[in-house]
Amino acid sequence: MGLLSKQVRGHYLCYDAGREFTSAQVLKYKLFLMDEIKDSKLDMAFDMRQTERIDGTAIVFFKNLYEQLNKGGRKIAFFGGTPEVQEQLSGVSHFLVYATIVEFERDFHEINPELNRTFFRLSEGRGHFRTLKMICPLCSFDNVTGFIIDDNYYKLKWSENEIVPIYEPDEPDPNAIDFSCYQVAVCPKCYYASTRLDWFTIVFPEGRYESNLTPENRAKLSNTTPLRRSLAMSYNGATEESFFRVPREKSAAYLSWLLNEFNLKHMGEQRTTDGFDIVVSNFMMCKFALKEVDVDNHMYTALAWLYGIMDNRANYSTLRLAKTFVYLISVLLSQDKSSEARKFYREFENEYKDISDCKYLINRAQHLMLN
Repeated sequence: MGLLSKQVRGHYLCYDAGREFTSAQVLKYKLFLMDEIKDSKLDMAFDMRQTERIDGTAIVFFKNLYEQLNKGGRKIAFFGGTPEVQEQLSGVSHFLVYATIVEFERDFHEINPELNRTFFRLSEGRGHFRTLKMICPLCSFDNVTGFIIDDNYYKLKWSENEIVPIYEPDEPDPNAIDFSCYQVAVCPKCYYASTRLDWFTIVFPEGRYESNLTPENRAKLSNTTPLRRSLAMSYNGATEESFFRVPREKSAAYLSWLLNEFNLKHMGEQRTTDGFDIVVSNFMMCKFALKEVDVDNHMYTALAWLYGIMDNRANYSTLRLAKTFVYLISVLLSQDKSSEARKFYREFENEYKDISDCKYLINRAQHLMLN
């Protein structure tokens, strides 16, 4: 009996639903999928991008899968499919239904944009750049300052001087801040640091948002607190509580990204470490480094991790892989390795040209190749 092809995407075990999923496929795969629920602890997702038809039997079967998964606090998600397929799935309240793979994958890599907007609305103060009062998920220090911007005002834009896009207002604004200085929230007591606000507990006048950092990651990161402290102590002023607040000096911005990278490396096993965010951290450290030798080291580290992502593509989402191509092309061109950059560009264009969410990245790569 042929089995559904599957792969791990984020915290989901993802199955290809094929051209159609009707009563015939339900009979064929029922036992297999029920066994899969017992054998894996992951959430379950179905790739419907090739799927043109599902029927009522399939919907009932998916509901049964949901009920089994829900007993263990797990989810079921679907992405892609014709408008008719999307409509049938969206009619079931418990199903997570995404129009595109990029939309589906974004939710397990980045903070959900809607959640971020809610944080901004609830934050105190006025203006497009605000602070949040947060509690460290590791040491429970209750006076961590987080920073958040209005994403209706600040937009990610490409710049000639940066490899990664940075937040800038649509119109020139003399009071605009460089958010990359403040993107990493840092606990001034145990030096836990992250760009993920939802990994801290956030305290609002209306109540609290509890940290969703997993117990496994808390345990791993708590074990490395002495190493993190000694890393921070080697920087002048890092022991002062005001060091990571506003205004952040260049050295504080640099250390915040260094601590962010440290935590990312110590959260995963070697196999599952998030290389993409480590790459971004190293590009940011290039920006804030005070010594030329540090810039070279971080650029070399970023390049090594970019190649690593290319070698382990199954671990990364569509959008992150597309960005990896752009960053790799950018670094290779800066090192006069134009033939290798061209090779990656051809592969990138070939594989991603039909994905609408990646058009702006292909345009960026074209711009880099032409200049």
